[in-house]
Amino acid sequence: MEPWPGCAIIWAAATYRMCPMLDTTMSVLVYAALAFVAAVGALELAALRGGLEGLAWPLGLRRRRLVYLFASLMIALSLCGGMLAGFLIAPPSPLLSAAAILVAIGLAVVVVIVGAAVRLRWNRRHRLELQEGKPVEVGPLRATFYQPEGKGPVPGLCLLPDPTAPGDDLGRLIQTLMQDRVAVLLFDWQSLRNADRLTLQGLVAVGVSHLARWPEIDSKRVGLLGVGLGGDLALRGAAMDPGVAAVLAMEPVLSPRRPGMGLDGLGDFSWFEAGRRAHRWRRSKLARELEALGAIPCIPPRPVAVLTGYLEGSDSKDGLDILRMSIACSFAPAAHTVAVMRVADWFKEHLVW
Repeated sequence: MEPWPGCAIIWAAATYRMCPMLDTTMSVLVYAALAFVAAVGALELAALRGGLEGLAWPLGLRRRRLVYLFASLMIALSLCGGMLAGFLIAPPSPLLSAAAILVAIGLAVVVVIVGAAVRLRWNRRHRLELQEGKPVEVGPLRATFYQPEGKGPVPGLCLLPDPTAPGDDLGRLIQTLMQDRVAVLLFDWQSLRNADRLTLQGLVAVGVSHLARWPEIDSKRVGLLGVGLGGDLALRGAAMDPGVAAVLAMEPVLSPRRPGMGLDGLGDFSWFEAGRRAHRWRRSKLARELEALGAIPCIPPRPVAVLTGYLEGSDSKDGLDILRMSIACSFAPAAHTVAVMRVADWFKEHLVW
């Protein structure tokens, strides 16, 4: 029984020495948690103000009121918690406080980016369902023909997706064009084994010729519409084919010297997907070979337009209509209702009549 008093004394001394350490650890964790909550709220406000879906977590930007409420609540909780902690807990040293805040902010950024990526991936499972199109063979290329209701002949468009992003959702764009009585021939670049520049440009010309021969189509009103790098192909195709009545490129690359991904890349995509797309554009041999800027002067007097939020300058230059967007749509302009309506209105004026 004699050792017990000694053990009690040792335990009491150890507890006394550990109490300051426990207090310090607790205060660091509390201040880090408050900084994390405040950072998440601030990031959600930034996402809402900038229209950045790639930072919108856990709610999407379509629920604007809920996002405002969620972000405001997070910031208010952190402020109230900070004031309460100041009365109840002794603050840690300035060095520990700075380290805890920096770690908490970094963790908040990671959580928001990863959470938004998971949310966007889940939401893309629910896409707009189109009416079933008609499969068409354009040489070695598979395509799908979408015909609007009513009697023809109607104007037609060859829709060229981005060859580096074949999984883009073009449903809203196609549906809007069909509602304006425009037939759409959607190219499927994935059906090709060899997708070099000459092959793609040749298939664009074949597609235009094929569409013009259909009895439902007005052969004098066949145009080209391209998305992303498909926009560059559309501009090149219109410059080489005088049978193209009008052409519009939605956010084309235009030049391999185009700047890399900025915050606007998070307008529709997660950080990871936007980074992959920017990397594909920079590394794409097709983007280097097309140089679509040099093709634009060869298209007028036929109508030609570029929808972009990237170029600066006047709204019309040397016969080129520049449709500027105030929203971030560098990688997925076809997913934006505003962008789609601008495209439809332009084709109403220059192709549908």
